[in-house]
Amino acid sequence: MNPILTELLSNAWLISSERKSAYASLLLSLMKGESLSDSDSSFARERNRSFVICGSAEQPQRFGYTDASIPEGSVAVIPIRSEILKYDQPCGPRGSQSILGDVKQADQNPNIRSILLIVDSPGGQVTGTDLLADAIAKCETPVVAYIEGMAASAAYWIISGARRIIASSDLDRIGSIGTMLLVEDLKPALEKLGVKFHEIYASLSTDKNQDFNQAMEGDYDPLRKNMLDVINGKFLSMIKTNRPGLDESTLTGKSYFAQEAIRLGLIDEIGSYESALEAAFSFGPSPLVQAISNETKIHQTMKIKQTWKAIQGFFKLDPATLETQELSVDQMQQLNDKLDSMAQTNEQLEQALQSEKQAHEATLAELRELQAQDATRETVAAKLSDSFPGDGKDPVVYAHDKIADEFCAQ
Repeated sequence: MNPILTELLSNAWLISSERKSAYASLLLSLMKGESLSDSDSSFARERNRSFVICGSAEQPQRFGYTDASIPEGSVAVIPIRSEILKYDQPCGPRGSQSILGDVKQADQNPNIRSILLIVDSPGGQVTGTDLLADAIAKCETPVVAYIEGMAASAAYWIISGARRIIASSDLDRIGSIGTMLLVEDLKPALEKLGVKFHEIYASLSTDKNQDFNQAMEGDYDPLRKNMLDVINGKFLSMIKTNRPGLDESTLTGKSYFAQEAIRLGLIDEIGSYESALEAAFSFGPSPLVQAISNETKIHQTMKIKQTWKAIQGFFKLDPATLETQELSVDQMQQLNDKLDSMAQTNEQLEQALQSEKQAHEATLAELRELQAQDATRETVAAKLSDSFPGDGKDPVVYAHDKIADEFCAQ
């Protein structure tokens, strides 16, 4: 079966209603077996390729996304265009899984100061969308989203966790926050061609495909409750978490032009690509914070290397083949026993250290008490000294001698 047809007919979608209707002609062409290879989709693939910009918004320099010489303070540019599928489309736009890999790679690169998402998408598949949206919301590297036409449904879910969302025009369309499932009932058409369908289930598979089969009979409530409402509940919950100032009237599936989207809290502003790129360059840690971060990462790497070196020495492993060697169960037990012994030793040393600290505090208290007593003695001596006037000699002895001399003179 055509992979695009499989994706269209077997998944729930987070997509705008306008684009949903456009798939009718595509479905008809695919069902007739017509080839779609005539269209050149190589340009779409290139436009969806991530890259890196450094320098400034006025004079940017472009690097490949995997270039080893990406300068410090660069911005990773990640496009999200057209319909969003989980996997890369054949010779077409990249899937959410590949975009997720780009986001994680940029977030882990210390030379990337921020991420700029370029978005023009009506939405897409549910599968993979929540993972990409969650990764962007939790990204330590600041994320700016720039809309070039549309950010609807799954596309808006993905960018809702960005620190700033900027539209390119008053006519950009934002929203369509909702979930739908397109079910194509091909049985009537195929039965006219003489095709018969026989569905046979295992004895215990009484619930298998029940919701879907009821939908085929016109009862949509089970599929709506057990599938679409569950997906939509998570969709709305993450949107409200990512955009706490959002007007909840926007959560019913309606789309809005950019000015209205600003008023309702869906986006932050309208601006040019250059202003979005400038905003991306304005984010990120200061050089001092970046230096500290790099120092920490280097220190952590050194600690890991030292740990492996210690394990290598403990088991006398061959350094040349260390990466291909595995520790046996006995070796792991030896290592655990050694770690337990070291932990007990550390606990004993910690207790001894605490005892020494307590003894030290007691000694300091005694010393302070003796110093207070000395200060009291000095104060008493000073008062006695003031009570006996003199001329530089000891006043007590001098006064006694003077009285004795006067007595003898009489």
